[in-house]
Amino acid sequence: MKRICIYLAVTFPLTWALWGLATSGPVVTGMPMATQLMIGLGMLCPTIGVLVTWLILRKREPFSLPLRPKFRGNAKSYLLAWFGPSLAVLAGGLLYFLVFRNQLDPSMGFVREMGGSAAALYADGTIRASVILQIAVAVLLGPLINVIAGAGEEIGWRGLLYPALREKLSPAAACLVGGVIWGLWHAPVTMRGHNYGLDYPGFPWLGVLAMCVFCIAMGTLLHYLTVKSGSIWPASLAHAGLNALAAAPMMFLPSAATGSRLLGPSAAGLLAGLPLLATAVAWMVVENRKMAKPVPTERPNP
Repeated sequence: MKRICIYLAVTFPLTWALWGLATSGPVVTGMPMATQLMIGLGMLCPTIGVLVTWLILRKREPFSLPLRPKFRGNAKSYLLAWFGPSLAVLAGGLLYFLVFRNQLDPSMGFVREMGGSAAALYADGTIRASVILQIAVAVLLGPLINVIAGAGEEIGWRGLLYPALREKLSPAAACLVGGVIWGLWHAPVTMRGHNYGLDYPGFPWLGVLAMCVFCIAMGTLLHYLTVKSGSIWPASLAHAGLNALAAAPMMFLPSAATGSRLLGPSAAGLLAGLPLLATAVAWMVVENRKMAKPVPTERPNP
């Protein structure tokens, strides 16, 4: 418990101070590059929290981290890490547009709106080809390009926090508690419009709650990858891939003002996130059933 308390006492204030000082304006689509950079730097704060925790406890309560990549025997984990987030985003986007069919815009008005006057020079086919290329690059290279930022968080959340929670809690409970903590960590940027905008009912607290739900769902996948592989690197790749692709379904909206970001179509939306959440719940149920099974005992020899 001491490990958790020190880690959170360092990571939360450090990140919130950085985001508070550097992102005074709305954190929404089209925000300045400097704001995006500062949000990205905040992803490294969990690693700093781990380092400070280790320095404080290294003599009294030393702990180790699963930092080795461990490729041997973990091909399935790395493949799931690389492509699993893409499947989750695709499934969530399809679900959202099945429910809100009138918001699906083949001409990609959202992309034209973000591109400004320059986008008006291109035909719909050119815009679609450009979007498809961007998505393909995000799927194939996004995990690798963003992996350092992903590891900046995963060294903390999956490397330190989850194992510490598992010392006290079941796998499902650890995922729930860890997901809520991770979601609340995002609160400063969520309350400034990140992921959900600024104009939804229940702003901003419903957005904070939605982020906690998403972090429970995504965190469960990342927990599984870490435990399965014995390393934080599959989780780091999955985290990186999700960040690269999560907002891709928004490109198929008529405009940035269409619909409600609280529901989707990005993977963090309450509706678009349902496939990922359902997968997480199924894993929790299976893990809890495994723990509930009695341990077989050997019968004494007659």
